[in-house]
Amino acid sequence: MELQFDNTKLKRKTPIKRNHKFFGRDEYNLEMEFAMEYLEQDANQTVILYQVDLSKTKVNDIYKEADKDAIRYLPPVEVPCVYEIQEAELQSYEKNKMKGMYAKPGKLIFSVLLKTFDELDIDIKRGDYVGVQITPQKMEFFTVTNDGRVGMTANKNTVYGVAPYYRTIEAAPADNIEFNG
Repeated sequence: MELQFDNTKLKRKTPIKRNHKFFGRDEYNLEMEFAMEYLEQDANQTVILYQVDLSKTKVNDIYKEADKDAIRYLPPVEVPCVYEIQEAELQSYEKNKMKGMYAKPGKLIFSVLLKTFDELDIDIKRGDYVGVQITPQKMEFFTVTNDGRVGMTANKNTVYGVAPYYRTIEAAPADNIEFNG
C-alpha cells in the first residue's frame, strides 16, 4: 500500500527563529565592529572607487550607452576592503600563430562590508571604475562586472546564516584608453 499525502490542506509554518535566539542585533554589531577593525587596521587594503554619475552622464537615446568622453564621475572615494588581483593572462592578437603576444592583467576580486557602504554613503554598481595603487607611481584600473548584489545572501556572506554583512565584487582590467583616472 502506497502512502499518499494531500499537501494542499497543510497549514504553512513560519520560518524557524532559533538563529535569533542566541545571535541577536548586539552580537551582529559586535561582529561588524571586529570586521571593521580588521579591515581598517590590520588588512589596511583600499581601492579607489570612481562612481559613474548617472544624472550627469549623456547617453544615446536609442542604445542607452555613453561615449567614453560623455561619462561623468562622482568624486573618487577610498574604500577599505580586502582584495585580490588574480594572475595575469598571456594573450595573442593572432590566435593561430601565437604572434603579437601580450600580458593582460588579472581580474580584481574584492569584498566590502555593508556597513562601509552606509558609512561612506556609496554604492558600487556594474560599470563603475575601481583603482588599485600598485606602487606609489602606478595605479591599475578595473571596471566592475559583478556588483555582488545577488550573491550577498549566500551563507558565506552572512554572519552565521542570519544576516548578510559584505559583498564580493568582481572587476575586469580596464585599458588606459578606456579609463585613466
